[in-house]
Amino acid sequence: MSSPHFLQPPAPIAAGEQSFPFHRLMRRNHDYRWWRPLAFAGTGLGFFVALFIVVMLIIFVVALVNPANWAADPNGAPDSLLTEADLDMTSPIDFTITMASLIIMIPAVYLAYLLLGSKPVGQLISVAGRLRWRWFAMALGTSSLLFAAYFALSFGLTAAGVGGQPDMAAVQGPADPLFFALLVILLTPFQCAAEELVFRGALMQIIGSWLKHPLFAILLPVPLFTFGHLYDVYGLLDVTAFAIAAGYLTWRTGGLEAAMAMHIINNTFLFLLGAMGQVDLNATSSGPMSLLFSVLFTALLTFALVKLSSKNDVARTAGPIPPMTRPPLLQPWPMAQPVPHPRQAYWAPPMDPSAPQAQSSYPQDYPPSPGYPSTPPADPAHGAPENHDR
Repeated sequence: MSSPHFLQPPAPIAAGEQSFPFHRLMRRNHDYRWWRPLAFAGTGLGFFVALFIVVMLIIFVVALVNPANWAADPNGAPDSLLTEADLDMTSPIDFTITMASLIIMIPAVYLAYLLLGSKPVGQLISVAGRLRWRWFAMALGTSSLLFAAYFALSFGLTAAGVGGQPDMAAVQGPADPLFFALLVILLTPFQCAAEELVFRGALMQIIGSWLKHPLFAILLPVPLFTFGHLYDVYGLLDVTAFAIAAGYLTWRTGGLEAAMAMHIINNTFLFLLGAMGQVDLNATSSGPMSLLFSVLFTALLTFALVKLSSKNDVARTAGPIPPMTRPPLLQPWPMAQPVPHPRQAYWAPPMDPSAPQAQSSYPQDYPPSPGYPSTPPADPAHGAPENHDR
């Protein structure tokens, strides 16, 4: 039988930290230390680099063993895939490579958070410790309706000559639109979820663990997200506005669901329009009117999602982790704690606290050795007669 044991008491919670918004969730754990966010970031980066190398090696081998990938090179060189500097986002191969290089951020950040992040690991997604599917579905539906209206209005204004007339002859769609649309539907949600987990999940919680005000957690990851896109100044400003809105939604709704929904619907609509030849997927330039309309729509969608979350009482914060209770002593007898008699074994039957304790018969200067009883056993020859009944 094992000996009694107690857990260490939980660390005291800092004053004023009785509720934790999303960006402060790493502070919610009792074992939080200042260096844990740094270790989490480094571990996640290491996982990403390892996974990236593995995925690129797999793609390289598949590309080399498939002669169809050399057809674009008139010389038939097998290294043409590697020497091509520009990605063609209408090519299923380039599109898949791009999506895969981003999707691998999901297992990388998840494993790092599992090792060094807050518990449960679902706090990387929301204050509820899980993906709130009902709220996520509502955000997806709202984003779909508003984005459909936005793109319809945008095409209508473009047809009317507002904002300039695009050169549709220069737009080149994928060779197989149906197959490309299938890739978009399968890969785009995971690509958007990966970016949100990193830029609005991990980075916001890392910064928020050190800096309490939410503006730091919302704004500081924006440059990393913005300069990961290869656009001109108008396109980068558009991405910046989107990143700020996504960060605000994450803080305001207590999770990534709204930002993920907005991101998924935006990218899916754009890629599907590109599959139909209505949008140039390789375009890197924009204009001031396009920027203005996009920023206004992003603000409108953000406002609608915030109102929807308030109407449905979506949780914004998490309470403190309940203090750990001491486990009961492992014993066969019901007994109140602590043990009333210090010399009583924890597995012994309960004793009456009011009963007098036996006095030690050993000399005061010669206490019993360890393992021996405090009172010598009675000699049966001088005591009661022995009972020889069998």
